[in-house]
Amino acid sequence: MSAEHEGKPQRFSVEDVRARAREAMRKSEHILSRAYGLFLNPKEEWEQIKAEETSVQNILVGYVAPLAAIPPVCGLIGDYIFGRRIGEAVFRPEIGDAVIGGVVTWIISIALVFLLGLLINALSDNFDADRNELGAQKVAAYALTPAFLSGVFSLWPPLWWLSLFALAAMVWLMVRGLPILMKAPEERALGYAATVTIAAAVAFIVLFALASCVTG
Repeated sequence: MSAEHEGKPQRFSVEDVRARAREAMRKSEHILSRAYGLFLNPKEEWEQIKAEETSVQNILVGYVAPLAAIPPVCGLIGDYIFGRRIGEAVFRPEIGDAVIGGVVTWIISIALVFLLGLLINALSDNFDADRNELGAQKVAAYALTPAFLSGVFSLWPPLWWLSLFALAAMVWLMVRGLPILMKAPEERALGYAATVTIAAAVAFIVLFALASCVTG
């Protein structure tokens, strides 16, 4: 960078904003298309996912990060519109604390997906599956799609229980994806998925307990 440009503020560029908007729209369409394909025709979608040339970083940044933002953002909006009920009392959190908590939740959610992928790969030998680091991360990221999308129910707190269906959908997608991406025998896929889900639930509780200590 030349000396004459140093210290000068960045100029507002309409084209840059438009390019970022187009990129955001493209990613949104990709996420929605992937979610639709996983529910409509999971076998075909998993085969397509298997064939895609990508990296763990691209999956986490390009797919997981935007999806992982849905629950904390919707939760923040729901808390401020309807309030958070504790017993008979209803209160709205301080905006600063709420934003910090949302960011921490978002980061932990991304980390949880990565750890889940490591776990899927580590458990592969126990279920006669192949070790495949990228395949395991794909299973973790895309199987958790319904869990992240269910975050929209946080817009109205009384609907939180509908998120339980997302857990069942996650297991179902994992059962369909493990034989394709990890070459797990189909008769062992359910046990594989159940073991991973239980371990993920424990990790989820531990990580968010640590997060509450940080934000609290």
